[in-house]
Amino acid sequence: MIKLIAETAWHHEGDYDFMQQLVEKICTDSSAHIIKLHITLDLNEYMDTHHEAYTTLLPWIFSEEQWKKLIGLIRFHGKELMLLLNDSSAIRFAAQFQPEVVELHSVCLNVPNLQKELIDHTDPKTKVAIGVGGCTLQEVDAAVQVFSSRETILMFGFQNYPTRYENVNLAKIRKIQALYNDKNFGYADHTGWNEPNNELITLLVAANGMNYVEKHVSTAYGVERCDSSAAISVDMLNMLASKIKVLDRLQGTGSLALNEGERSYSQYGPMKMAAVAARELEKDTVLTEGTIRFCRTRYKSRLSQLDIIESFGRRIRHNLPAGHVIQHEDFE
Repeated sequence: MIKLIAETAWHHEGDYDFMQQLVEKICTDSSAHIIKLHITLDLNEYMDTHHEAYTTLLPWIFSEEQWKKLIGLIRFHGKELMLLLNDSSAIRFAAQFQPEVVELHSVCLNVPNLQKELIDHTDPKTKVAIGVGGCTLQEVDAAVQVFSSRETILMFGFQNYPTRYENVNLAKIRKIQALYNDKNFGYADHTGWNEPNNELITLLVAANGMNYVEKHVSTAYGVERCDSSAAISVDMLNMLASKIKVLDRLQGTGSLALNEGERSYSQYGPMKMAAVAARELEKDTVLTEGTIRFCRTRYKSRLSQLDIIESFGRRIRHNLPAGHVIQHEDFE
């Protein structure tokens, strides 16, 4: 089953009422399974004061109490919780809520103290998502090794405000999946909100063995705000969710045994060629390739083509007319 993640990121721009309404809207009106919050409590650990975004982000930091209310809202509505944690304080704070998934963003994927905090303070059953978008294979492998004792999700996709689909590099994603075939995979799509193929791009990548699909969601669709470049509306998210359900059914169970539909298709005789007597066969005739022929017929046979081949050398137990469909009981 593919789980759909509604990403809120910094779309709130420090406006708590806006964020609360966004989370409420996603909880009540969307088919998202998981709601993702970015929590930063110590901006000075996350970012140097000289970074050009520092003065913008500083007044956008929510308090612990505000995050508690938002998380309480998500839990009240029965949605799963995914927390992207940007600093040590945020990791320790988040641990008390036992989120289903915690994430280390690709920007801090191999920062030792954050990795250690995450391992030490989050429940061992909590899944760890590692953002591998824009990372080298060496960086991915190092992070995978650090979290080898945890259930890990490799989250592909990167925010390039927005990301052009030509840069998604699906062929590379498949190669990385083959290297870590015991892991779960997710795709955080950052296609532009106004890209005509937005939904198609998401679905095509999701069809490549993704267990999670993440989309930025907005209640101010098309309005320029932080993280709005790839944000879709709740209605668009719901349309995507309905198609992901179709994709889920397409994926099937992976069982190599024939399912009901395949068994119905595979009937020997009406559908697949069955073996019939090539001519009148007398009792004790030894079955050979020359004594039968394969053709489609209205009569069913319980013997597959391989069953017949394996029966070459056996004797016929009674006379058979030409065209008779060979069955088990025709052999000694």
